[in-house]
Amino acid sequence: MPKKEIFDLYFCEYDSWFEEHEKIYRCELQAIRQILPPFSKGLEIGVGTGRFAAPLGIQIGVEPSKNMAKIAKERGIQVVEGVAEELPFADNSFDLVLMVTTICFVEDIHKSLEEAKRVLRPDGHLVLSFVDRDSPLGRFYEKHKEKSRFYQAATFYSKKEIFTLLKKHGIVLEKCNEALFGDRLDNLRCEIYDGCKKGGAFITLVGAIK
Repeated sequence: MPKKEIFDLYFCEYDSWFEEHEKIYRCELQAIRQILPPFSKGLEIGVGTGRFAAPLGIQIGVEPSKNMAKIAKERGIQVVEGVAEELPFADNSFDLVLMVTTICFVEDIHKSLEEAKRVLRPDGHLVLSFVDRDSPLGRFYEKHKEKSRFYQAATFYSKKEIFTLLKKHGIVLEKCNEALFGDRLDNLRCEIYDGCKKGGAFITLVGAIK
């Protein structure tokens, strides 16, 4: 099943996950908030139901799923239908682009990063949050991905792979933090550390456009 259809069909299940796992969601949100650079005009790519954009003050989102976008709009987000590989915005439109667990669902990660760069201003920042495939939780997700309604369509990356991709696309890593320690959802510890060397599952990094 195409990725867009999965999220269109199971949008309620997706959104309710954040309530069922509120402590994890709050930890992820706090990890992003701690590292988020100041911005005046931000965009979230793969905004989903607005669970991150709304509390972080990001007012514009791109989302291919109409049903997910509808919920995000109810949370006050201006949502434009589109995909990461072909952003419907002019060059230099934003000073912040956020992608939260979106990079594992894009069709072409290289085009997605280039598009993020294109719509960012010269002094802008790209903020990426993702599950590190090499972390204990990442290895668990990878092993059991076929049993997951959403992650069966995901391509997980290690933080080393993401760092290499950023460098290849001319995005300079400025900051990184990590959160969520443990190998399953029911035993995760909400701890947040600067740097990315302790094996946390949820990695957030800030890249500058040079």
